[in-house]
Amino acid sequence: IPLPSIRSSHPRSQVSCQASLASFSYPELSSKPKWWWRTLACVPYLLPLHNMWSHADAVYQLHPYLQQFGLFYAFIDTMALVPGWLFLMIFMTVYFFVVRRKWSPHFLRYHIILAILLDTGSQALATMCNWNPSIVFQGKPMAYFWMTLAFIQIFTVVECMRCALSGMYPNVPFISHTAFIHSDLNLFR
Repeated sequence: IPLPSIRSSHPRSQVSCQASLASFSYPELSSKPKWWWRTLACVPYLLPLHNMWSHADAVYQLHPYLQQFGLFYAFIDTMALVPGWLFLMIFMTVYFFVVRRKWSPHFLRYHIILAILLDTGSQALATMCNWNPSIVFQGKPMAYFWMTLAFIQIFTVVECMRCALSGMYPNVPFISHTAFIHSDLNLFR
């Protein structure tokens, strides 16, 4: 007596996922946003730019060279004195009172949340790397790692600022989709 095969006794059901990232699209910009919205959309990118600059400063040991530039050096040192929780408080306030409100255009909300996500990701990675043993964290491989990460982050933030000034949505892999979800007020009703 032949045994029934596994394939014939349990027919496969045809289940497929209908949602995909291929169907993702940004809202159509009917016209270029006003210059003040574009300029205001660049301001939140200063924080992830500053955070990565401080990592690059530590890796490249640029502090002695930056002392030649008085005002720029004073700004970097002043930002280093500000407690870390203050930036978190500012971002949470901006998130709840600007990003989650209808009065601001989607273009501004999108760029604000994208800057928040870029900064939060780099801070989470820095915190995770601090948990490594000191021989790993303070060695040459970690210096090369932070040098590469700082270059990528600074390039990404400058590109996002360029897109904001030109009135476009930047396309950062994975992060742009998350920023779009957070900035769409219709998804959380």
